[in-house]
Amino acid sequence: MGNFKFPDKVIEYSFYALFFLVPLIWLPFNSELFEFNKMLLVYIATIAILVSWLLKSINEGSLTFKRTPLDLPIAVFLLANLASTIFSIDRQISIFGYYSRWNGGLLSTISYIILYYALVTFFNKEKIFQLLKILLLSSLFVAIYGVLQHQVAIKHTHISWKGVDQGFWAVNSYIQSFSTLGHANWLAAFLLMIIPFSFFFLWKGGRFLEQLFYTIILILAFIAFTFTYSRGGTIGFVGAMLVLFFGTLFVFRDKFLWNIKRRLINFSLIKIFPTNFIILLLVIAASWIATFYLFGNAFTLRGINISAIKTKNETQLASGSGSETGKIRLIVWEGALETFKHYPIFGSGVETFTLDYYKYRPVEHNLTGEWDFIYNKAHNEFVNYLATTGAVGFFSYLFLIFSFVVITTRFLIKGSSTEAKAFGIVAISSYAGYHAQNFFGFSVVAIALLFFTLPAFFFIATGEPKEHKIALRLKSSISNLVAKSLVILLGVFLIYFCFATWFADYYYNRGLSTTSDSESYKSFKIASTLRPDEPLYKADLGLSTINLAIKETEANARKEKIAESFNYLTESTNLAPSNIVIWQYRLEALYNLSQVVPAYTAQTVKTAEKIASFAPNEAEVQYNLANIYVFASQLKDAQKQLEKVVALKFNYKDAWKLLLEVDLQLNDQVSFKQHTVKLKSVLPLENKEILNGLDKKWL
Repeated sequence: MGNFKFPDKVIEYSFYALFFLVPLIWLPFNSELFEFNKMLLVYIATIAILVSWLLKSINEGSLTFKRTPLDLPIAVFLLANLASTIFSIDRQISIFGYYSRWNGGLLSTISYIILYYALVTFFNKEKIFQLLKILLLSSLFVAIYGVLQHQVAIKHTHISWKGVDQGFWAVNSYIQSFSTLGHANWLAAFLLMIIPFSFFFLWKGGRFLEQLFYTIILILAFIAFTFTYSRGGTIGFVGAMLVLFFGTLFVFRDKFLWNIKRRLINFSLIKIFPTNFIILLLVIAASWIATFYLFGNAFTLRGINISAIKTKNETQLASGSGSETGKIRLIVWEGALETFKHYPIFGSGVETFTLDYYKYRPVEHNLTGEWDFIYNKAHNEFVNYLATTGAVGFFSYLFLIFSFVVITTRFLIKGSSTEAKAFGIVAISSYAGYHAQNFFGFSVVAIALLFFTLPAFFFIATGEPKEHKIALRLKSSISNLVAKSLVILLGVFLIYFCFATWFADYYYNRGLSTTSDSESYKSFKIASTLRPDEPLYKADLGLSTINLAIKETEANARKEKIAESFNYLTESTNLAPSNIVIWQYRLEALYNLSQVVPAYTAQTVKTAEKIASFAPNEAEVQYNLANIYVFASQLKDAQKQLEKVVALKFNYKDAWKLLLEVDLQLNDQVSFKQHTVKLKSVLPLENKEILNGLDKKWL
């Protein structure tokens, strides 16, 4: 039906734009600056590619696609994630991903799979190499920013640099660089995945300036990687380099052995590697050694105080001392395994780890330095899959990984052209590094995109997959036109949804940023209108509406506002009945309201009890329930609850002080003395601080 090339160009340049922009993009207008915008960019590119693909297929009268050896593992993995989403304890999270993380939800997985098949269908080796070069150019900008972020004080010199954006971020980027990725661990993971491909193009040759370009990338990427001081990333990097080194020795073993055994005197790497490559490789090696010497690494942490960057707003397992973070990881993994025991087949639901961990969190976590942090990932991709997608999802993930490893290994053993084998080595090296670091971390958009598309790079670069066609049977021009119109309408709707999502979060962030209840109400109202399916917007809208109702002086107007707020709060809990964060908004709203309208106190207590049931071992949540009991004058319940809290966390100073205050209010001398003796035994150095200011009649 004609030579319709426009869709091909849209697909090609959408991929170029996607791989260039995803590592770079972040915007300061949203509640989450990095992952949110990267994920939406993936969605928009996927929609453009899919719509173009369908339009091309309709025009040609058949759906064209290429099969790969990973078809079955991908299908099994997708079905496992679909089943886990269907049986999820929170389908909203499972579909879209945890709010602020985004990557990992069912929609993101579907998008990555579409991109995988579009790549193998529409790209050849020349285009794949072009795409990778664009990715490397993007990584150069990422690395430059990462280097400039970090403070530098070179030993025995007067050279110093404070960091290009010191003071701009809530965390200290000058201590651990995170560039445009948003976190040091994520930057490290991204850089370790692109470094092997830089080596490939450096080896492949070309003009000297082009080789110099890859040399600069390898030098700056390593410096930026060093400045992340990421332990998990360092393990991944070492793994990638070991696979790259020993893979090269293995694949080219015949040439090495022949030279060593038969022509030892004339042995020369030039027979395998070009002269320019060897010279530049020596320059790179020297720069890496110098970087290692001058700035240390994630395990020596020369001159670096990593613990300074810890914040309560996000998980920072990689930020404290080695022993502390190692201990915390083991505790988190224990909680994840407990989740698996309760949801062994399909898990609790894709990306629902936050909800799981509240429920199955080990008591020991209360005694760590991160006892009141939020954990929305298990900080081990494999354990995370086990908890959230169960045995079915976990083994489908392993099936996908090992299938590619086996396919690549067989290819390298079987033999092919030198270039193809070299590409296979760097592909498996990057892949190995990704999974090594993910044993201590988790995927984000930039590296998940590479994880899903890297096998496509390999299959195209080492031999293009076989093409298949499915006839569409659109016999008339009218049916053809209708089909194209429906595809375009679908594309417009999906693009609109992406932009509505972006603006919804923009207004949501505005609502969070203002101190005015009326302005918050307006912003949350717009956000909720744009995305009525998002319970977080409804919850915040309900809270801001309650705050407006409290300030309302006219009785009927207050009554209407209260009714409106409860509509929002009830909608939010109906949308996410197992989401503790949504229920906490309801609790705050009820608590604020019951201070001026005491009739709502009973509801406040009931809601606090429900929240406590979601997190039985979380000391802070249980302490909040005790506070609500005190507020409701249920002092006996408060006393019993506080005894539970200090049993969960013996060094919880606020809980001890409140417990003794409750004893005094109850005039319970026996309990007061028992609690005081216990306090002095568990906190011998701090009990005076806690007892100070209390009624001294029994002390």
